[in-house]
Amino acid sequence: MNAAERLFGEHGFANVSLRDITRAAEVTLALASYHFRTKENLFEAVVARRAARLGDERLRRLEALQDPDTRAILDAFMAPLFEMAALDDPGMSAYLRLLARLGEGDDWLPLLERYYDGVGQIFLARLLEKSAGALPDAVARGFAMALQAMLATVSQNGRVTTLTGGKVTAKDLQSAYPALLDFCTAGISALMAQH
Repeated sequence: MNAAERLFGEHGFANVSLRDITRAAEVTLALASYHFRTKENLFEAVVARRAARLGDERLRRLEALQDPDTRAILDAFMAPLFEMAALDDPGMSAYLRLLARLGEGDDWLPLLERYYDGVGQIFLARLLEKSAGALPDAVARGFAMALQAMLATVSQNGRVTTLTGGKVTAKDLQSAYPALLDFCTAGISALMAQH
């Protein structure tokens, strides 16, 4: 699982074979085939193993909030991912890149739906509760955009580094998170104000 997480995160699903993974894990192809049968099943297991922990922490934080505003709801959703990124866990950075890749197209929507949409829908419902009279479709679209920005940021996409000539670094997640939270809060709040 660790070898698969690292290779999928570094190279994407299509560019990694089951043989590459078993070679990196120093196990036989037969063993991996016995446990997972296919590369797709192994990929799903890699996605699933951290998703439950992340979802549980997000829900715990949401439930602890008393009459939260938009910022608090978004913070309860996004902060756990950034805290996981800060852990001294070599696989986490690969997992975060893998998550960002999942959101790049529609190929992996069933996986995102299975392991992430349930919790995401709870948060979206809380945002909609706070936006009486707002256009639900606009708020939903804004939340989806916030998810994309979150994944691009936490995966340490280097665009901000090149754009600023290295003055701002994508690897500085501690500074990136407050900016992301402000950005997403302002955007979703603006959408909530539309009637």
